[in-house]
This record gives sequence, structure tokens and C-alpha cells, in this order.
Amino acid sequence: MSTELYKKLRERLDKFPQGFPETKSGVEIKILKELFTPEEAEMMFYLRPHPETVTTIADRAGKDEKATGELLYHMSQNGLILRYKATPQEIYYFLAPWMIGIWEFQVNRLTPENIKLYEQFYEEGMVPLAKKKNVAGFRAIPIEKEIEESSEIEPFEKVSAIIEHQTRFAVAECICRKESRMAGHGCDKLLEGCLSFGPAADYFIENGCAREITKDEAKQVLAKAEEDGLIHFSSNHKGEKIFICNCCGCCCKALAHMNKYGNPKTIAKSNYYAVLDVETCTGCETCLERCQVHAITMAEEYARIDKERCIGCGLCVSTCPTESISMRRKAPEALSPAYADNQQFMQALSKDTHKPLPFD
Repeated sequence: MSTELYKKLRERLDKFPQGFPETKSGVEIKILKELFTPEEAEMMFYLRPHPETVTTIADRAGKDEKATGELLYHMSQNGLILRYKATPQEIYYFLAPWMIGIWEFQVNRLTPENIKLYEQFYEEGMVPLAKKKNVAGFRAIPIEKEIEESSEIEPFEKVSAIIEHQTRFAVAECICRKESRMAGHGCDKLLEGCLSFGPAADYFIENGCAREITKDEAKQVLAKAEEDGLIHFSSNHKGEKIFICNCCGCCCKALAHMNKYGNPKTIAKSNYYAVLDVETCTGCETCLERCQVHAITMAEEYARIDKERCIGCGLCVSTCPTESISMRRKAPEALSPAYADNQQFMQALSKDTHKPLPFD
């Protein structure tokens, strides 16, 4: 296989604002060679980051339409590109970034060998890249019952509002926890905890990455996630969401930027923060175990919450036996920016990384 072809493919994927950086070790080329045949790698140069028909793509490539359609469908089945089905007859294909995208789509194709490559690339490529970014992609969503009395709560801050109007739901295994478990150092928290909705659910279900569930089952997943001490995360915008991740501080790649690499910019905090009543705190340390970002420590005989580190998830509040912790809404000037919709978010990320979107 021509290494030059895969170097060019890396450059193409790196055009996404999310990035696919070059590393000194070249591990990213090994990954691409494992994932893409030469024919599939070549086809990537005829795709765009926005949906197009098979006819358009085949004409651009100068290839047979039937053969092109078969190849594109096979690639989308393997999680290498995105497929959107407007109707059974009207199907569109487009490029997917590495994260969130191709890597997550490999959740059911993990092996001890490719996990080592993915982990190496994350540390050598994605971690340094994240330190250069100023736009947070993930946003913490607080446990709803802990803030339900707030008159200022917005729909994008409520998991119930996010899923209520959806009509199709899917749940997949968390690739972060699955990788960690297969590598021998994962936790025992909920594995099947990544929710997707609408067209994202369509893609995950049809490609065998996730199983279809009902709205009530989606609510049960969220409840189990809260019980296990997982943080609800979704995309950092106010518009319609297509996923909710439920993340732990020990395995999650997004939280690792904050917990392991000291880079809090990757996470947008919720509009709330936890406060402690020292008069009623008994120092039981239950909240220490619940906090996934190490924002709580013990000071003498009671807990101490680092307001600057707290991301406002509410996990510490929900299990405090003396109800000594509560959620408080931030002042307007302290709110984490939430973009109007996914398009505005992507344009902000594009501007931040100096990578125009869309690209040819």
C-alpha cells in the first residue's frame, strides 16, 4: 500500500476543524492503513464534508455510478464515512471527522491491536492538538432534578427536553470505557450508555453500532448513568442535539484533557455550580467518590468544593445524605458560552483552528 496515498488522506481528514494531526511516530498512517483499502482511501478525495448523492460523487470521480454506490455503502457500513437516508431511495454520503466520527464508529470493531494504535494517536496527536483550541466541544448537562426549581433553566440544560421531541433512539457502548476495559484498566460503570437520536440513531442502528430503544428506555439509561455517577454531556450548542454521552472521569477521552492533561478548555461547564453548607456537612466523603473532575477535597472535617474546577454536573448533590450540597446558577457574566446551533458551533471551531468549513 502506498504510504503517500495515506499521507494525503491524513491531510484531507486534517482539514476538518476537529483535526487529524501528523505525529512523529506516524501512528496515524498505521491507523489509516488498517481502516482503509487503497480504493477506499482514493474515494475519500471525491467526497465532501456535506451530503451529496452517489451520482454527484461518481461524476466527480469519473467512475461507474453503480460501483461507486456499492463502495460508498460498504465504507459507510464500516464507519469510514457518513450516510444519510432522506428516503429509502434518496441516499447521501459525506466525509466524517476522526472525532466525533470515524473513531467512535469503530466501537464494535475494537481489537487489542487497534486499541493500542488509537490510544497512542490520542496521546501523541489529539492531546497536543486540544491544547491549541479555545472552543469547547462538549457541554456538561446537570442532573435535572437538582435544578428543576430554577426558573431560568433553558431547554438545552435539561436532558428531558433534549430527548422529549425525538422519535428514534439508539444506545451504544461507550468506546472510551470499552477500550479501557479491553486494555485491562477500565471501570465497572455503565458500558452501554451512549445515546443518539434522529439521523444519528438511524446511522448507528443501520450500521450495527448501536441497538434501537424506546424513549422510556432512553430515560432509563440516563437514570442508570446518574446512579453510576456518570456525567451527562452533549454538544455545546442550544439547537437540536443528536447525542448524549454519559462519561466517567477515569476513562473518558474528553474528561482526560481536564483530569490527566490539565486542559479544562475542552469542556464547557453547565450554567450551575455546586455549593456546600458546612453547618450540615458530616464529612462522609460520599461526594468525593461521585465527583468525576476532582473538584471536591476534604478540609478538616467537611468537604470543600473548588468552584473553578466544578463543571456543574450535580452528581455530588444527588447522593449527599445530609442534603448539604445544592446547585446554584451562575451570574450572567460567568456563564459558559453556548452557540445557537451546530452550524454556529462548527463555524466558531473553524475560525478557532483556521480551517475553513466546508472544504473541497
